[in-house]
Amino acid sequence: MGLLSSWLVGQQWLAASLVVLWLIRVGCLRDRKTLGLTLAITASTAGWLWWQQQRYQQVTQTLPTTTALTMTVQPDQVSVKGSQYQLIGTSSVGRVIGYGRLKSAAEKQRLLAFAKRTSWQVQGELSPIPPPTNPGQFDAPAYYRGRRIYHQVTIQAVSAVSLAPRTGFFGLLDWLHQLRQAFVRAAGKLPATLQLYATSLLVGMRPSEFQTQMTAVQQLGLLHLFSLSGMHVILFMGMLRWGLVRLHCSQTAINYWLLGLLPLYLVLGGGADSLQRAVLTAWLPLMWQWLTGHRGHALAGWSVALIIGIWLNPLVLLQLGGQLSYGLALLLLLVPTMPAWRLSIWVQLIGLPVILMATAQWHLLTILVNLVVAPIFSWCLLPLTIIGASIGLWQPVVAQWCDWWLALFQTSLNWIGQLPGLLTVGQPPTWLAWGLALVTLWVLRRPSRWLWRTLLCGYLGLILGRRWPLQGAVQFIDIGQGDAILIREPFNRQVSLIDTGGRLQFPTPAWAADSQPRPRVATITVNYLHRLGISRLDTVYLSHKDVDHIGDLGALLQLMPVKQIVVPAGMANIPKFQKLIQQAMQPVKIVEALAGQQFAGGRLTAVHPFEPGPAENEDSLVLTGKFGQHQFMFTGDLDRAGERAIVQRYPQLKVDVLKLGHHGSKTSSDPQALQQLGVRRGIISAGRHNRYGHPNLETLQTLQQQGILTYSTALQGMISYHYGWGTAGYWETFLKEGNFYQRAASHAGTPSR
Repeated sequence: MGLLSSWLVGQQWLAASLVVLWLIRVGCLRDRKTLGLTLAITASTAGWLWWQQQRYQQVTQTLPTTTALTMTVQPDQVSVKGSQYQLIGTSSVGRVIGYGRLKSAAEKQRLLAFAKRTSWQVQGELSPIPPPTNPGQFDAPAYYRGRRIYHQVTIQAVSAVSLAPRTGFFGLLDWLHQLRQAFVRAAGKLPATLQLYATSLLVGMRPSEFQTQMTAVQQLGLLHLFSLSGMHVILFMGMLRWGLVRLHCSQTAINYWLLGLLPLYLVLGGGADSLQRAVLTAWLPLMWQWLTGHRGHALAGWSVALIIGIWLNPLVLLQLGGQLSYGLALLLLLVPTMPAWRLSIWVQLIGLPVILMATAQWHLLTILVNLVVAPIFSWCLLPLTIIGASIGLWQPVVAQWCDWWLALFQTSLNWIGQLPGLLTVGQPPTWLAWGLALVTLWVLRRPSRWLWRTLLCGYLGLILGRRWPLQGAVQFIDIGQGDAILIREPFNRQVSLIDTGGRLQFPTPAWAADSQPRPRVATITVNYLHRLGISRLDTVYLSHKDVDHIGDLGALLQLMPVKQIVVPAGMANIPKFQKLIQQAMQPVKIVEALAGQQFAGGRLTAVHPFEPGPAENEDSLVLTGKFGQHQFMFTGDLDRAGERAIVQRYPQLKVDVLKLGHHGSKTSSDPQALQQLGVRRGIISAGRHNRYGHPNLETLQTLQQQGILTYSTALQGMISYHYGWGTAGYWETFLKEGNFYQRAASHAGTPSR
């Protein structure tokens, strides 16, 4: 079933051939009942997945529409960050996620006070959930599709909010959602670390600060411990059995209690795929025993749970949580007698291709830390969390005591995470990840030197291919309204970044300033570099001092070593720049550039500025260099006067590809300069529907009149030029023609060329 979902939903055609091989293998058993049942389940599941995929594709082809919508929302599906709020509710178009903006502190308090199921009458723009625009970026459509959410609504007005109570079985579900939300609110009064552990480990809700505070947990491969899964279900069942035995309940009565309460725990825990798998795997054998009087086989329960999981979420085995949950649970079923230390090693080996696909990194201490931490988590941390989140609500001393031990554990993990050993391996291609996983399972079943060597060669090939690629690339990263350009030479001889991007900060009232989004350089740029196997940068070039070009420099220097930073002459001593470089993890060389200086072994040449300045737009550092068969020019926010000065000083300069100045503003892209340079392609780096109106219509008309083929990150996402290793060079855009973003931009009146 996993192969079917990978083929029909994930469009991984290697899975199709594996499905055929699997069916042939079943046929070779010559068991008619087994073959008939297999074909029936396969055909019905394939039909369901195909229908789901067609339905999803129809949604993604729709245009945004302004509409009135009624949403019913559970209290635990409301979240607030600063002045923005998010709702997940049910409407006439199915489950939908809504985004709105608060206007006052009073509105925020009223929203946070909702404790029951409510009905919302809203007006706004209904659209498909927008896709990622860069490789490796968070895939929101896939994530929300797993929760059966296909649409989003940008709320422009709320006309009414009223209570929407239900009775009977649905009233019980509503009560569970209310209980979950009440617990989260009560946990908000607990000390910081205890609050974080209580919400994530007991009810499956991760607060906004989880990502930043749990960096070491992710690096050391412990994130599965913080996802409600089998360990938590086993603990829940153990506690319930312990209590019922002491109430002198029979085994039959205990099973009845478990059959009734396990589904309720699924709702109370948030219903994540990993928890769903664990509950189904525990619940199905009990149900089978109740129906037939015979004990169910654990492997059969796992298999049926997988089929149900795929029917509920076709992407369950295409996402990290589902892959780890089902895969590691299967391993534990197949090798239950293996020593703990050996089992820990196999768990890491089998999960490694999955981890690399998701994060591209692996820590050498992961196996040892998992072996030590897992029992501590089960026997100490979970009980501490339960005690602190229950008794601690009435006895602050108990809460403080539990928080001290949890904080000590967290501090220890952070210290271990800082130790050397974090390897940036790179993200394997899908076919290689499949191969590594299958060979690892084969080694587990029938170990041999040949298989071990094959596995070792696979990982070695991955590392060599990522660290020393045969091709180079010039890539214009979509970081919204700003610039970030990655230049990679073949074999990664030089890896450079031109500008870092950054968000413009606007004044906000105190009630709306309680949450800051993670910088895009962390969620997009560094994340992508890690997937390429890149763990350091040779040079970062900064065009000038504007926030949308250098605002994320401090975050970049905290996340990745940089050998040197090149800035336009006059910028090095500017306080804003000095404040940013103070955040570097290690000393970095600063070079001030003037026209005529060369960098990257002579492959990049500065053609502006001509004299030191205050690093304004007109002082932008402009670089030019030849990569593959194209001469590139990167202009920062240089104005028209500066462009004319460059062509006057360098009359023989010709440029094939121009990164248009100032995001396509009419203050740049002088028609005479473009014509003299002989530009054939123009790249616009701008945010979607930005407040400045970039790119300007006049600039687009100039480009069209001169026959310049234009790409825009707002329409095509990341724009890449690949060259080297005997190829003529080719262009690639992350978003393809017909993508929602392109149609949405055109719908808003922005030309696509």
